[in-house]
Amino acid sequence: MPENATTNENNHVTLILRELSDDEKMKYITEMREKALHDEATAMNAAEKRGEKRGMEKARAEGLAEGREEGRKARKAEIAEKMRKIGMTEEQINSILKL
Repeated sequence: MPENATTNENNHVTLILRELSDDEKMKYITEMREKALHDEATAMNAAEKRGEKRGMEKARAEGLAEGREEGRKARKAEIAEKMRKIGMTEEQINSILKL
């Protein structure tokens, strides 16, 4: 085989190896990018779930506080009505219940 043919063949093989190498690099870069996107989506999903949980806990606590306050007001109103029925004045009721 002439030296020129061997050189051309070697050059061809070198080009193929470089192309494979470039393909492997691109494959690696692509895989790393996909992994980064997946990790980011997973992190965002986890953060969203934590935010939802905190929001639910806060809403529940606020709802309980509002419910208790409404219950206290309703109970005071019931007591005030009973006091009126037994003849107490509004001044007496207000001073006792601090309305």
